[in-house]
Amino acid sequence: MIDRDHAGRTIRRASACVWRVAVALTVAAGGELARAQTTGDVTSPPPIFDYEPLGKDPQVEKVEPITTAVPLLGDAAREKGISLPLPFGLSATYTYIEQNMVVKNLRLNGRPLGIDIKDAKTVSHTAVLRGDFWMFPFLNLYGLIGYTAGETTPKIKLSSGETVGQSVSYDRLAWGVGATAAGGWKAYFLTLDTNYTSGAIQSEKGQIGERALGSITFSPRLGSTFSSGHFGTGALWVGSMFLDTTEEIRDTVDLGSLDPNLPVTVGQRELSYRLKVTPKDPWNLLLGGSWQIDQRWSLTAELGGVFDRFQAMGNLMFRF
Repeated sequence: MIDRDHAGRTIRRASACVWRVAVALTVAAGGELARAQTTGDVTSPPPIFDYEPLGKDPQVEKVEPITTAVPLLGDAAREKGISLPLPFGLSATYTYIEQNMVVKNLRLNGRPLGIDIKDAKTVSHTAVLRGDFWMFPFLNLYGLIGYTAGETTPKIKLSSGETVGQSVSYDRLAWGVGATAAGGWKAYFLTLDTNYTSGAIQSEKGQIGERALGSITFSPRLGSTFSSGHFGTGALWVGSMFLDTTEEIRDTVDLGSLDPNLPVTVGQRELSYRLKVTPKDPWNLLLGGSWQIDQRWSLTAELGGVFDRFQAMGNLMFRF
């Protein structure tokens, strides 16, 4: 009896270890959600018809663009009284995000476990470099590359009542493309941004999943501009972001690499798993502002969050 009890406890501990590792590794895909929110989709200043910012008259020295070939129809837009930004831009963005993840439909070796993880806390730091240009007076296209580093802490409750979980560090190198439609009248403007990002998640034990993960975001913003006269112009806005990044992740864990005794205890060498990862709240509130020092340089800051998500972003842009 003692031997059977001991063997039972050993198997339960081994199973808990396997579940913990499988879940912890895959929830590292939380880096995908963090990365999807850090595209730096800032096109300050937007093109504005009959530009009249609130406050004093702008006293900024006019800078000529390096080319008038873009945006297409740019000369016609200027003749109609539309104030256009310089056509090309380079920017650097840093974003901090803290949010909860939802993991669904966890399967081991094809068998459903009936376990959902509703509040896996994930914290990430992301740096992004982006290049953009105005294809048309009201359409900006951009490409980007970014690096995310973070940590996630999933916890699950087993049928025995035991709660298992551990913190997992992850990182991700990703790329993306996007487009922003923008325009305004006098002191007010509207921007509509959408983008796609893709990249594989890495943890201490290698890549998470068999392929890179992709995500799509959509972000509307509505705001107004104001001027200080000689010291530059600024903008304030309110907006939201929708994140679509439900992903199914499949992979295999080598039990022997975790513990040499696990393959013997569990009765198999490898453990295959599959699950779906999705944000707990797909919509996110945004509040932001920018300061345009001159026609070339601008600074942007933005805060976002709702219920289970908080993010803070800072951006430096140079236009030419």
